[in-house]
Amino acid sequence: MSRPINTTRLIRTYNASTVLQTLYRQGSCSRTQLAKWTGMSPATITRIVAELMEQGIILEGQAGKSTGGRKPIYLHIDHTKLYIASLKLLRDDCRAALLDLKGKILQKRELHLDTQTPEEFFTEAVGVLREMFAQAGIGTQNIIGVGVAVSGICDAQEGKVIKSVNLGWEEVPVADILSRQLELPVFIENDANACALAELWLGTAQDAANSLYLKTEEGAGAGIISNKALLSSSRFMSGEIGHVPLIPHGHPCRCGQRGCLEPYVYFGDVQARYAVRTGQRIDRDQFVALVQAKEPQALELVEETASVLALACSHWGILLDLDVITIGGFWGTFKEAVIDRCQRYYETTAKQSGIPCHATITGSSFANEDADLLGAAGLVIDRWFAPLSVPFHR
Repeated sequence: MSRPINTTRLIRTYNASTVLQTLYRQGSCSRTQLAKWTGMSPATITRIVAELMEQGIILEGQAGKSTGGRKPIYLHIDHTKLYIASLKLLRDDCRAALLDLKGKILQKRELHLDTQTPEEFFTEAVGVLREMFAQAGIGTQNIIGVGVAVSGICDAQEGKVIKSVNLGWEEVPVADILSRQLELPVFIENDANACALAELWLGTAQDAANSLYLKTEEGAGAGIISNKALLSSSRFMSGEIGHVPLIPHGHPCRCGQRGCLEPYVYFGDVQARYAVRTGQRIDRDQFVALVQAKEPQALELVEETASVLALACSHWGILLDLDVITIGGFWGTFKEAVIDRCQRYYETTAKQSGIPCHATITGSSFANEDADLLGAAGLVIDRWFAPLSVPFHR
C-alpha cells in the first residue's frame, strides 16, 4: 500500500490478492461473479484464475445453475495448500502455532524467553516452527507468512519492536531476524492490534466496518478497525489506552497516575486488592469460582472493573462510531457481570445524549490463551487478503 501500483508485476500482484480476498470472504464464486465483485474485466479474471489454479491455490468445484448459457463453475481456495505460522510474545506467555486459513490451530508449542537475547530466542522459535512444519508434512512453500503478536510498541512497516517493557526489548528487528532464517514473509504487530484483525477476519467483527478490540489480559490496550482496516499512526501509539486516567482519584497505577484503566483490568492488581480486603491470595480459577458463588468481596471487585470498562466502551464507542466492541481476555469471559453491564451503560448513555448510534459489545470469539496466536494469524490473513494489499513488500 505504500508503493504506487505502476508496473505489470505489481498490478498482477494486486489483482491476484483481490481475487483471493474475494474468494476468501465469499467462500466460493464463479468467474462471472468475481468480475462483477472485483470490477475487473472477464479477461483479467480468466488470466489471474488460471495462474492461481496452476499454482494449486484455487480449485474448481461444483457447477451452478445455467441462466441460458454454460453452467458457471464455482471456484474456491484450496485450504490444504496454504498455512500460517504464528508467534505470540507476552511477558509470561510465549507460544508458536501452525494454523490453516480458517484459523484452526493445527499445532501449538510453548516457547521460553527466560534470559535469552532476542536473537537466541528467535533461533529457538525457528527450530520449533521447523519441527511443526515437518511433523505436519508441510513445506515452507505452503506457508504464506509468519505473524508475530508482541506486547509492546511495534513499527509494522519496518517489522521491528520499538519498545516492549514487558519483554525488555528495544529496537529489535524481528522481521529481519525471522525472515532471514525462515525465508518467509514476516509481519509483526502490537498484540491488541493483531487481536483486532483476528476478530475482523475470523471472529466477532467479520460483518462490522468499524470495531474495537479491548485487550484486558496482562494490561490494557486497544486495536481499532476503521472501514475494515487497522487504524495506525505515525508514532505507532494508536490504541495505547491503558494509562489514560478515566476515574478521578481512582486506584494508583504503576505509571504513577491514578484512575488509569490498567489497574482495573490487570488481574494481578485486582488479585492484590482482594488479598488486602480478605487476607487471602487467590488465583484466577478461584476468583471465578468465588464470583459464581456470589462471594461479596469478589462481586464488588467485578462490579468495580465492569463500571470502568462500561465507561471506556461508551467513551470510545461513541467517539469512533463503532459497530462492534470486543472485550478480550479475562474480563470478556464474564457475560452477565461485565459484557451485559457495558452494553446497558452504552445504550443508556447514547439514548440520554440523543446520539443515534449503536454498538454491539461482546466477549472474544477465542479462548484466552489462543487469542494472540489467532491475532498473529489474522495479521497474515489481513496482509494477504485485504483490498489493496501487496503481500510481499519486503
